[in-house]
Amino acid sequence: MNKKQVLPDIDWSKVAELGFPVIAPFVQGGIWYGAMTIDKRAEALGRLIAIAEVIPAVDLNLPKGVVLASLYDSTADTIKLLMDLVDAISEIPDSVKETLKEIKEDITPDFLEEDIDPVKALGDVEDCKQAFKDATPSFLRNRVTESAYITQCLIRKGYGQKLIAELIRKYV
Repeated sequence: MNKKQVLPDIDWSKVAELGFPVIAPFVQGGIWYGAMTIDKRAEALGRLIAIAEVIPAVDLNLPKGVVLASLYDSTADTIKLLMDLVDAISEIPDSVKETLKEIKEDITPDFLEEDIDPVKALGDVEDCKQAFKDATPSFLRNRVTESAYITQCLIRKGYGQKLIAELIRKYV
């Protein structure tokens, strides 16, 4: 005789209460990053946010997701500003300065855009557009979901974030 095992009742409101604070910054960051890749004004604002958040005396009281997405979008600029700030502060030990310089050297080459053939880039964007149409149901197709899909597609193809933003603005 097989007895059916009764599952305990789950209080989904408690699960949501515990899960939302963890997921919310990622959702906010994703939406903000999407807005920055679509709109030049949002990109400029994101860069200002990233620069302001690096300065210890400035706290803009923005959601963590917005700050994270802004820092992600302008990492190279933020690292340069941070290094200038570290050089300007005399109380920072030399060992900390050296460690930060090593981190900068490790990270910076990933953000340098290579000379990309425009014809190849356009072909890759068109491939990603076609893949989006093939993989996405028609009721989910809009500019935001298309930009997000093409962004992740171009990341997989090895494009850097600035070039992806430029390609999306130009061809999507």
